[in-house]
Amino acid sequence: MNKTIIYFLLMSLLISCNKKNDVSNWSDSQINDWFNQSGWVQLTMKPDSSINKRLFVEQNILNPTSWEAALKFLKESDFNSMELGRYELADDGTYANIEEYATKDTAHFEAHKKFIDIQYLAKGKEYVYVTPVDHEKNKEVTPYHETKDIAFFDEDNYTKHLLSTGNFLVLFPSEGHKPCMKVDSNEVVRKVVVKIPVKIN
Repeated sequence: MNKTIIYFLLMSLLISCNKKNDVSNWSDSQINDWFNQSGWVQLTMKPDSSINKRLFVEQNILNPTSWEAALKFLKESDFNSMELGRYELADDGTYANIEEYATKDTAHFEAHKKFIDIQYLAKGKEYVYVTPVDHEKNKEVTPYHETKDIAFFDEDNYTKHLLSTGNFLVLFPSEGHKPCMKVDSNEVVRKVVVKIPVKIN
C-alpha cells in the first residue's frame, strides 16, 4: 500500500473520529433522541425545559467522564444530610458546592467563562433570572475575575425560571444568571451547584 493511500486512510479515520464529537450537524431530532435516552431524564429532579439541549449534548459528548461524575453525584447523593461545602467530582476541576442561604430581594447578574453550572435546590424554591451575555449591552458592575471565573452585571431584560426540588437548571457561559431570588417571601434554601469545565471541540 503506497504512502498516499495510507495518508488518506489515516485522514479519513481522524475526520470520522472528530465527527463523533461534533454535534453541530446533528438535526434537532438527533439532539432530542440523545437527550431523551440519557440518564439525565431518569433523575428524580428533571432537566428544566429551558436547557439548551444542543449545548448540553455537545458538552456531554466532549467531556463524558466529568458529566457522568456529575450525574452520579446528583443521582446518588442525599443532599439534605450532607455537610455544606465543596466536593471534588473529577480530576479536571469538576466540583460541586452545597450551600444554604436566604433568598434575596435583589442581586446582580453573574457570568462565567470557564465553567458550566448545574443548579439544583435540595430544599426550598427560588427564581433564577437568565439573560444572554452581551458585553456591548450589559451594564458591567464588576469586571471578569480570571481566578474566580465570574463577572457581575445588570440587565433589565431577562426570563424568570422557577428552581425547586423538582427540577435543575444548566447554565452555559453565554447565559448570564441572577440566582437566589425570592419567590413569595424570603426563605432559607439548600442549593447544589455542580461546576463542569467548558470543553471546546
